[in-house]
Amino acid sequence: MSRTSRSCSLKSGLHGLAAAVLVALVPIGGPLAASPVVVTTPGGISVTADEVQAEAAQRLPADVRGQAMADPRNVVTLANDIAIRRVLAAQAVEAGLDKDPEVALRLQMAREKALSEARLAQLDGQKPDRAALEKVALAEYRANAEKFVTPEQVRVRHILIDARSCDAEKQIAQLLEQARAPGADFVALAQQHSQDPGSARRGGDLGFFERGKMAPEFDKAAFSLTRPGEVSDVVRTQFGYHIIRLEERRPAAREPFEKVRDPLVRDIDQREARSRRARVTEPISAGLQVNMEAVEALAKQAR
Repeated sequence: MSRTSRSCSLKSGLHGLAAAVLVALVPIGGPLAASPVVVTTPGGISVTADEVQAEAAQRLPADVRGQAMADPRNVVTLANDIAIRRVLAAQAVEAGLDKDPEVALRLQMAREKALSEARLAQLDGQKPDRAALEKVALAEYRANAEKFVTPEQVRVRHILIDARSCDAEKQIAQLLEQARAPGADFVALAQQHSQDPGSARRGGDLGFFERGKMAPEFDKAAFSLTRPGEVSDVVRTQFGYHIIRLEERRPAAREPFEKVRDPLVRDIDQREARSRRARVTEPISAGLQVNMEAVEALAKQAR
């Protein structure tokens, strides 16, 4: 991919520097072996394409970075920010601010942070290949079969009448009689009479659920139904009076490895990454000697 190089003038609000920053747009996204200069200030300070890409990596989330960098205006913005920062840094050095103890400490800590993150990234790059991770995943799948079993589930429809409604018990008794009548349309009854706004418009359909997901009385009644189309007696819960009809049952079943492989591989990969980091960081933590007097003094100062 190629773009015609061009120059843009950017006004910078630097202290005492009302000069234009010259910007030469260069192709972004291809190999940058020579790392072309993107920005040059009047004072000869430059910003390269590599530096712009490094800035983008720090400031932009990976999932939008490519799209953002495809817009030359965003490239200009990033390059301009780096140039301004670099000129201000040069002015700070010229003024001797880098010799200030607080500034020197911040510089030291910034350097250590960058290097420590690079070391952790190096450890993260030592992960096993996909084939090795899948082998571990399969071993875990076979050794822990119970973890991959989907419990028994039922799918039911219900009609709810709020216990606070007038003649609630009479209403639910009449609805039960209608629901059990030959040829009864349970879906229509639920749509017309159920006072559960969430499910009434779906004909009372609650979808599939496993034991323990509903109110105890409802749960017990739903799982006691055995034949699709079977209608329960009236069930009282904290929500009111229910009539429940069974639609489907799903027996407990073990999920196939192909279905759980990818999330299992991701989990193992993350665990291995934490383990690699721990093998390096925990010995460091274990060898630390804490000066509690200094700690307490610092804590007291912060109060």
